[in-house]
Amino acid sequence: MKAMILAAGMGLRMRPLTLVRAKPVLPVLNRPLLHWTLERLARDGVTDVVVNLHHLPETVTAALGDGQEFGLTIHYSPERRILGTGGGPRAVRDFFGTDPFLLVNGDMLFDFDLRRLVARHRSSDARATLALLPNPDPRVYGPVVTDRSGAVLSLAGRPRRALGTVSLFTGVHVMDPMLLDLLPEGASDTVLDLYAPLVAEGGHVAGMRVRGAWYDFGRPTPYRDTQLRLLPGRGRDRALVHPAAQVSPSARVRRSVVGAGARIGAGARVERSILWDGAIVEEGARVREAVVVSGGMVGRSERAEGVTVLPRRALGHGAEAGGRVELRERMAWVELK
Repeated sequence: MKAMILAAGMGLRMRPLTLVRAKPVLPVLNRPLLHWTLERLARDGVTDVVVNLHHLPETVTAALGDGQEFGLTIHYSPERRILGTGGGPRAVRDFFGTDPFLLVNGDMLFDFDLRRLVARHRSSDARATLALLPNPDPRVYGPVVTDRSGAVLSLAGRPRRALGTVSLFTGVHVMDPMLLDLLPEGASDTVLDLYAPLVAEGGHVAGMRVRGAWYDFGRPTPYRDTQLRLLPGRGRDRALVHPAAQVSPSARVRRSVVGAGARIGAGARVERSILWDGAIVEEGARVREAVVVSGGMVGRSERAEGVTVLPRRALGHGAEAGGRVELRERMAWVELK
């Protein structure tokens, strides 16, 4: 089976982290986010994947390679301008052939049974089948309304409001590739330009409630806190420290993630924080509820709390960091939101 991962977005809500790497390859529990997705796809029978690219594409290709590590063949589709959730797949229409394919957002962590989703799609007459979860807040996640049979009646109020079971769309769906022929070339959106009009015309778009983990990394604070919730073990001292990290015996690391090559000096304290590979916390420093990216440094005896620490050069010319910024000699400290 074939799949497409949407990885071309700018990740504006996740800045300043996405000034350094594309959102789909931000480290999550010391691995690029898309590594978790690719493993799930391979486990559920996918063999070929196409990934679209736009923002910091080199960070995506460096993290994923050709896919052999995952037992997959990965193809890339560079986009000079972002084509959207519909236009991206439309641009590689020939890749999919005639069989249904999986379309997956690249900026989330999920773990549910894709084989079951595909089987449900194949056994129905639906043109597309959306993986759904209970919707905790329709004001945050546009509601998808289905009837008792699972047929989609409304998506975020389109084509019209409807009564039924309210869910959220996880960003994972199975689609018949012939649907892409209904889209014009160029930028488009699967919900606004494809599914909503199809529902309005009486076409069958199905929804299926799935079970399993699903985490939406919308902003830097949820990005940090979700990882802390997923740490193995129990107690406040649990942490995930990469074997290649250097942690002084007199340093203390509590409920944090520490990446490969990160250095934590003597007497330093790191609590409820994420340290990317190569991050530096010098002796006597205090880091709490922070994210220190690769090349970021918290100097000797400094305190970093509730901030993102990154190399000053990462801001670039005219880049918007997304929060209050304090510029230091070589580093930028950005308020975590």
